[in-house]
Parts: sequence; C-alpha cells; structure tokens
Amino acid sequence: MTAATALRVLVAGARGGIGSACVALLERGGHLVAAVDREPRPAGGPPGGGPAGGPEARAVDITLPGGAEEAVELAEAALGGLDGIVHTVGMSGRRLGDGPVTRCSDAAWAEVVRVNLESAFRLMRAGLPALERAGGGSFVTIGSVLGQSADPDFMTAAYAASKGGLASLTRVAAMEVAAKGVRVNLVAAGLVYTPMASRALQDEHVAGRMPELQPLGGRAVTADEVAAAVAWLLSPASGRTTGSALPVDGGWLLR
Repeated sequence: MTAATALRVLVAGARGGIGSACVALLERGGHLVAAVDREPRPAGGPPGGGPAGGPEARAVDITLPGGAEEAVELAEAALGGLDGIVHTVGMSGRRLGDGPVTRCSDAAWAEVVRVNLESAFRLMRAGLPALERAGGGSFVTIGSVLGQSADPDFMTAAYAASKGGLASLTRVAAMEVAAKGVRVNLVAAGLVYTPMASRALQDEHVAGRMPELQPLGGRAVTADEVAAAVAWLLSPASGRTTGSALPVDGGWLLR
C-alpha cells in the first residue's frame, strides 16, 4: 500500500464490534483512519486495542446534535481530507422494550430510531460535503437483514424500522451525490458475532435454527467478514457500485 493509494477514512462507532473490526482491517491495509466513538476506550482499560478490546477513539457522540459535524471536522483536520466515511453506530433496544409493533414501547422506538437512523442522517448531512470537497469518495452504512425481512424470533419493530429506513436513506443519498463522484452503500448484515447480538446467539432456540437462518455454513457472520465488505465498498474496486444493500448474511435473505 502506497501513500498514493491510501484512503483517509472516518469510522464512527469505532469501539463497537463491527466498528473496531473496520478500523483494524483498514489500518492493516495501510489506510489512514480517524476513529470516533461515544467512549474513547473501556472504563479502566488501557489506550488502544489489546485485551480490553477495540481501538482507541476520539470521544465524539454523533447521536447528539453537533456530534456529526464535530466528527467530520476532526477527521478532516487530522487526515487532511476524507475519502471515506463508515457509520457503524447502532443499538438493539430490547432492554428499552423493543419488540412486536403492539408491544414496542415509546422509549424504545424513540431511542432506537435516534441512534440507528438519525445519527446516520446527521453523519451523511455533515460528511457527504466533505467527500465532495475531496473530489469524490465513499460512504458506507451498516444495515441489517431485519430491515428487509421479518422473522418470528426477531420481532423488533423499532430496530427493523430503523434499519429499513437506513436502507432507504442510503438510496436517496446515493442518488443525490452520484453526479459529484460520491458513492453511498449499505452492508446488510445477518446475525454477527458481536456483544450486541450475544443474547440472541446464546439462545438455544436461535442456535438450533442457525442452519435455516444462515444456511451458508450454518453459523453467524463474523465482524471481520462485515469489515471486509466495508473495505471493498470504500475501495476503487467497487467504483461502479452505489445505492446498494450488499448482503453479508450467510444466506439469510435467500430464505
């Protein structure tokens, strides 16, 4: 990897399972990464990665007003511009009462939509002009198969709606900036081995359904596999791809 081909990338939600995998893969590839997260590192943990898990990140909460603008400004200043932006911020909302439509709480609906969808909108609003200023680039969001399908064991109205909305927002943004050389894509992830999905993955009933839910190998997706798709969407190799929802789901959407 040479300086000429290195990408300058902002990763938001960099301390999450998928976010930290994206940072690690991009840095191994020689790219320059500005990592931001609500938490700069685990409480009491050492800086950087290692046993505590995940990269060190600047403490910026893009779910709050002004946070997305701050993140983009910091990244542009640190890297001298931006060629790519990755939005990995997300939450499940189950602890707040997310569930079937008739039982989803107001609190869960508001918070899940705020974190999963509104933060992506704000980062796009702040970040797409930065990619335009650099002469073009790629914006990647992390969606979910639950934004495109329903399953009786995963009846989470707020989460599904937020991820479905994210897919629609991705298409609208892609159309808006295509003529300016900026691409916007989404990775539609299946069940991923991350702390957020740990409760579902530890459920014996769900574990028994894995050959059906993710028929390619009958296992969940790894964060590294999602990160590899993100890296491809950031790279010139995907230069004719925009407005897409790329499944990394072990075959979930084939059912």
